[in-house]
Amino acid sequence: MYSNPFFAVINHQPACRPPVWMMRQAGRVLPRYRHLTQTHPFRSIMADAKLAAEVTLMPIADMGMDAAILFSDILVIPEALGVEVEWTSEGPAFPRPLIGVEHPAAVLSFNASHLNHVADTLDEIRRQKVGDTPVIGFCGGPLTCLCYMLAGRDRSLQFTEVVRYLYTHREESLQLFEALTSASETYVHLQAQHGIDAFQIFESFASVIPAELYQEVVLPFVRRITAAARQHGLPVIFFPKGFGAGIQMLSLEDCDFVSIDWQTPLSAARGLVDAKLGLQGNMDPRVLFAPQAVIEKQLRTYAQFFSQHPDYIFNLGHGLHKDTPLENVQFVTEWFKHM
Repeated sequence: MYSNPFFAVINHQPACRPPVWMMRQAGRVLPRYRHLTQTHPFRSIMADAKLAAEVTLMPIADMGMDAAILFSDILVIPEALGVEVEWTSEGPAFPRPLIGVEHPAAVLSFNASHLNHVADTLDEIRRQKVGDTPVIGFCGGPLTCLCYMLAGRDRSLQFTEVVRYLYTHREESLQLFEALTSASETYVHLQAQHGIDAFQIFESFASVIPAELYQEVVLPFVRRITAAARQHGLPVIFFPKGFGAGIQMLSLEDCDFVSIDWQTPLSAARGLVDAKLGLQGNMDPRVLFAPQAVIEKQLRTYAQFFSQHPDYIFNLGHGLHKDTPLENVQFVTEWFKHM
């Protein structure tokens, strides 16, 4: 019997309530994190094991979350492959995206030592954490990383140039997917060896191509990342944001839990997703700006869903917005603990 509900549910065991954690919980809304960023830029926090571990564990102490997620970024893999990433106050920037390079995979060279700071952070988390707090590791999905590497930031989030490239440069795209996936496999092994308890794949831009194309071209690479995690006995959560009805294509080969975005009703998702797979998500993060009576009404629907489908982890349908009132996040975690 697991005392922590996240451990119970992720392992398909009974729990008295749904476990609670939120994407982008490490930082953003926390006053202690904001105070830290006044003297330490994002990249320097990420590179400092003690600071990164502290931020990873802040949501446990300050917001009552049931699980911690490693404080890092999906773009450490493109960076380890030699793609230049500039970490600005407005987010990452790519001075030299690869879309204009004739053979982009040929200019990549994976340097695993660029990931050593993550191993150090995970070791430090184990030293700092109290009790049986689960730690979730993660990486970016192959398509999401490819979008950033080829086009840099696209404020429209449509990545039209990248999609056109996929259709017109299939072989080059497959070579890039291979490089990303091989590096991600190494990254999974590193995180597993340094004590994570579960792994999440963030495919934030699953919506930019048709689901059938994703299934044909990208999903085989996702399965490799999942297989790497399972070599260490780690359960895998897959978050294909905007995948829509494509979630019915997913199976145990792809993941153990599917994280559902806020565009897809949770009850509809349960009808589409293979019954062997658990669900995570899907509350609209913007609900957390509403009065607490409105938030509570939403939470009751998730509690009812859990009572009927106990393979469920409460989370948001995307990451926390940075201006979310901290007291509303705390209200959510306390509500579930006393439901």
